[in-house]
Formats: sequence, structure tokens, C-alpha cells
Amino acid sequence: MGASMPAEVDRVRRTHEWAVLLALVAAKLGTHLALATRYGRHRDEYYFIDCGKHLAFGYVDHAPMVPWLAGASTRLFGDSLVMLRLPAILAGACAIWLTILLARRFGANVFGQALAGIALLLAPAYLRMHGMLDIVAFEPLFWTASALLVADLIDGADKKRWLLVGLVAGLGLLNKHTMLLWGLGLGVGILATPLRAQLKSPWPWLGAALALLIVSPNVLWQAQHDWATVEFIRTMGQTVLADIPRPLFLVGQVLYFGIFALPIWLAGLAYFFTDAGKRYRLFGYAFVAVLVVLTVTGAKPYYSAPAYPLVFAAGGAWLGQWFESHPGVRAAFTALLVGTGLLLALFTLPLLPLSTVDAALEKTLGAIVRPTDLTHDMHDELGWPEQSAVVARVFEELTPEERATATIFTANYGQASALNLHGGAYGLPRATSGYMTHYLWGPDESRTGPVVVVGGSKKMLATICDAPEEVARIRHEVAMESDVPIHVCREHASLKAVWPQLKRYLHSGRE
Repeated sequence: MGASMPAEVDRVRRTHEWAVLLALVAAKLGTHLALATRYGRHRDEYYFIDCGKHLAFGYVDHAPMVPWLAGASTRLFGDSLVMLRLPAILAGACAIWLTILLARRFGANVFGQALAGIALLLAPAYLRMHGMLDIVAFEPLFWTASALLVADLIDGADKKRWLLVGLVAGLGLLNKHTMLLWGLGLGVGILATPLRAQLKSPWPWLGAALALLIVSPNVLWQAQHDWATVEFIRTMGQTVLADIPRPLFLVGQVLYFGIFALPIWLAGLAYFFTDAGKRYRLFGYAFVAVLVVLTVTGAKPYYSAPAYPLVFAAGGAWLGQWFESHPGVRAAFTALLVGTGLLLALFTLPLLPLSTVDAALEKTLGAIVRPTDLTHDMHDELGWPEQSAVVARVFEELTPEERATATIFTANYGQASALNLHGGAYGLPRATSGYMTHYLWGPDESRTGPVVVVGGSKKMLATICDAPEEVARIRHEVAMESDVPIHVCREHASLKAVWPQLKRYLHSGRE
């Protein structure tokens, strides 16, 4: 009788653990699937669809994996927005799964595992990034999977496990090149802890070689295209990132991941430097290294998002044990964590009309920040079909001879990509742009008639047109692009001749 009791307790504990894991994964899946079609496609999703029509091993401002997924989705499921976003939603659910497994590995009890999963589920950064198909949606999955594999090695797994680490790292690099940053962090942790002894064996190096082999087609593409992504990153650092104050990155760690998640991840970071977490101290060094690099380089606050599942898991391990002897504090903290998470979800998920969200933000935070600075991603999911309809009306007003030879040129990749998805219904030609990878695809040299220019600065217009004529404006109440001019250029330079001057490898409105 007495011998069976521990087994029964263990069975109940495991049942509760699986119940927590499945409930949180189901909440993640259910939330994003239910809201997947609440607004429309984001400008980046249009871009990925367009890139997916031009399959390659590289693109100017991103690695190739997400365009491959977008291309596969459109070929298999047509215009289904749910299916387009499903890979990102699944990646978010898997990230929660792996985070809870890491929390178990670090010794978290059932509540600690729930705490780690809830922190990840409700953090504004993850709610936003897993609501659409985007590159950042997959980063937490790859970083957390590699951390779990390294934890296996710390716990004595066969050294051949390094091959799996290399496989995950290679796939992560095909998703986003910042996987190199996580590699740097892990490298710092390995050198600073006893796991460095494994560097004497061939397996870590074979894992690194496997990662290099997987990403080598992208490296070859970069070499063939004048290291386009390196140029983009350099320009990004000189423009957008240069405008971000260094302290804003640190403040953003609270805003993007939740004020009541702060004690969890701080406890998680501290855990690695206690006797209890000494075994996994490697991850503490890795997390600190990542944050230091991002702070010094002036990164956007959400760039750190893929590193947080690790410290949420460790925080769950440490705080979960402490809360066992403080049930009143546990209940209050849980209520605050969940309550603030649900409140912030109103401003992060497409639950309400966007005008309502902006009005509420204006009343509460208008003196500190513009509402669109916080909701710009949701604004960027609106207005694209309407924009295409206005361009189609302009095109229809051209003479039949002009329509047969006219070109559409846009100021950015969102405009061009949306037109290339919706324009077919209006019989529009392929839209071109000098922005990002559209620049590499170039203009249609067979179309030498008028140029319909969507958006653009005076400098851009002057490069193309001798006498631009504004014929319409695209207006929308809540879309990010709410007042876009359309010009027709009948007297213009050859697009091929001025194409190098139209090159824009930057995420900025600067010319």
C-alpha cells in the first residue's frame, strides 16, 4: 500500500502536467485561429507571397524559409488567409510546448510550468508575432528547440546530439540570420561552463558544419547578389536603428513581454547563477550575451523575443517552488499576470475595431506615444484591396493603347506585392518597385508606355518623370497608408536606365 502511494502521486502529477501543457497549447492555437481573418493580410504577408512566386535561396531583407512557406500555401490552398498563417500559429504553439518541457527539465513543479507557459502565451510580443505569417514568428521555436537539445547534452546525452543542434541551427538560419546571434550566445555559455570539454570531440564541429551546409545555398545567393542582405543590414543600422534610443530597448523589454512577466524572467536569469541552476548556467551566460549585443547595437525591443522562453522556463522553475509556500501571493500574482495579459491583448490582437483601439490608446497614452506607434502592424493589415481598386480605376482611365504598354511602379514592397495579388482580377500588369527584392526583379522592359506611380517622394518622381500628373489619391480611415498619391507619367525616362537610382534597401521613408 505504502509503496504504491508515490507511484500514484507521480501519476497524478504527470496528468496535471499534461493538462497544463495541452490547455496552454490549445489556448494559443484557438486564439490565433479564431482571429486569423479578423482583419486582412499584412504588407509583409503580401511581400512573402510575392517572393514565394519568385522562389530563390535568398532575398534582400530576409532569409528564404518564410517565402517558401508562403509560396507553398498559395499553391496548395489559394488565397486562404487561415492556411497562410497556420505555420506561424503552429510555431507559436510548439514554442509554448518546448518552453514547458524546458521548465520541467529545470525542475519546475506543475504551477511553475503553467507560469512559464502563461507568460509566453500572454506576452504582447508573442500575441502579435504569431497572428500573421512572419519571420519572427519562427525564431522562438528554433532558439528554444536548440536550447532543449543543448540541455540534453548537459544532462549527458550522446554527443551525436550535436548533429541535431546543427540541424536546428541550419533551419533557423534559413528562417532568419539572427540565429547567428543565438549561436554566439550559446558559444559564450559553452566556453564559460564545463560543456566546453565537448569541444575536444568532433561532434560539435560536425554539427556546426551541418548548419553551414544547410545555409550554404543562401550564402551562395548572397555572393551572387553583391551581399544584398549585408547591405540591407548596414543601411538599417544607419537609418531605422540609429533613430532608436538605447534605453528604449531596455524599456521595451517590459512593454513587449509584460510588466508582471518581469519578475518571472528576472527570477529565471537569477536561477542560472544559483546553486540550484548551476548545472544549466550556460543559458544564463547566453541570455546575457544576447541582451548585451542587442542593447549595444540599438536593436528594436522585440529582437530579444526568441531568447525569453528560456528564462520564462527557468523562472517558472524557481518561482513555482517559492509559491508553494506562499499560496496567497501565488493567487494574487497569477491574477495580475493573467489580468494584465488579457487587457494588453485588447491592444495587440484584432479583437476590436482598430479605430476603437486607437481612441483608447490616445486617451490613456496619447501624451507619451502616438497610438499608431503601438498598433502600426494592425493598421498594416487594412486597406490593401481598396488601394488596388483605386489603382485599377486609374489604369482603366488610360487609353487602350496606353493600357497595353503602361507600367505600374510603387514606392514600397507592400504596394507592389498587394497589387500583384489583387491586380489580376482587374487585368493589371505586374507592379514593379525599387524597394527590397523587387529591385532585383527589375522592370518589364517590354512595357514602354506611361508609368503609373503609386506613392513616392518628390525625388523619386523626379527620377522617373518629366511632368508627373497627380490623378488620384488612395484614402483610408485606418490603414497605415491612408493618403497615397497616384501619378501618371507620360513623359518619362527609361525605367531600365534609371533603375539603379530607384534602388531602396531600407525599411525607412528616408530617401
